[in-house]
Formats: sequence, structure tokens, C-alpha cells
Amino acid sequence: MRVYICTRIEIMELKEKIFNTGCKLFMTYGIRSVSMDDIARELSISKKTLYTEYRDKNAIVENVVMYQLQELDSQIDAIMASDANPVQQIFKIANVVIETRKSENPNVMYDLKKYHPTVFEKLCCHKDENSMKMVQRNLKRGQELGFYREEMDVDIIGRIFMNTMFELFNPIEFPIGDKDVETIFRQYLSYHVRGIINENGLIEYKKWIW
Repeated sequence: MRVYICTRIEIMELKEKIFNTGCKLFMTYGIRSVSMDDIARELSISKKTLYTEYRDKNAIVENVVMYQLQELDSQIDAIMASDANPVQQIFKIANVVIETRKSENPNVMYDLKKYHPTVFEKLCCHKDENSMKMVQRNLKRGQELGFYREEMDVDIIGRIFMNTMFELFNPIEFPIGDKDVETIFRQYLSYHVRGIINENGLIEYKKWIW
């Protein structure tokens, strides 16, 4: 019995190590640039051992992407449930997104879309079902509390915001040249917020603008 338990623990540890290593390599070098050989070499294990835990590279990619989404959702949910007003929420969430993206290779989104379409589709579904609702909730609350323009169409503005932000991290659709992702995102967020706030919102905006 003891031998079986130890073996189970070792298997779980190996799977986690593969996940962590894949995540680190994908975020550093991009997804396409990292092979199963690279992951096995980084871990000093055989590729055969690697395949006992993950059927292929796509499985590792999917695990990494979905885990990161869950982690991001958890942090955003905490902000949305806090006492922060809608303008504060936007900037607090932005800081979380920036910290998440700062260490990410700019080609990750493009690599996902071109080489891992099933994972990319899941990411798009998450954007449409989860992220969109969060943005629209913020917009509605901002109107109710008197921070955002009343005449704004929450559905339209929410979709414009999410779809545009989604493309900010795709270097093919949105080439950034010598600009880093953080700079691009901060500029876009300021552009978005200035477009939705009223005079009361502007007062709060000036307290938080970077």
C-alpha cells in the first residue's frame, strides 16, 4: 500500500512539473518555438515519460491556458466583489492583467490561433461568455452609480472593448513595433475609460490614471 501511494504522489508531482515547465517555456519563447523535446530536456526526462502524462503538446497548452484563465478569473471576481467603485475596478483589474501579460511572449496569442485552434476556440468562448459579462456588469454598475454616461449602450461598448482588447495581444493583427504590451494596454484602457465616464467619473479617473 505504501509503495502505491508513493507512486501516485510521484506521478502527480511529475505532471505538475511538466505543466510548470511548459508554462514557463511557452510564456518565455512562445508556444510554437517550444517542442516536446524541449520540455523533456528541460526536465531531464525522456520524451516517452513525458507522453505518459500528456498525450501531446496541445494537451499541455490547453492545461496552461485554462489554468491561467481560472487564476485570472479568481482575481477579477475578488475585485468585482469588493467595495471598489466601477472606475476603481477597471484600474485594479487592469493592473492584474498587466502583471499577467508582462512576462508573456507577444507571439503566444498568434501561436494559439494558428497552431492550437481548439484551445484558441475555448479562449474565445471564455471571452464571449465570462469576460464579456464582467465588462458589461461594470458598465451597468457605473451607470447606476453615476460614474458612466447614461446614454451609453452597454452591449455595444462591452463588445467593442473586449474584441479590441483581445486583438491587442495578437502581434499579427495588432503589431506593436518597439512598444511593449504594458504601454499599449495602458493607452487603450485610458482611451476606453475616457469614452465611457461622465463628469463624476472623470474626477475618479484622475485619481487613478497612471
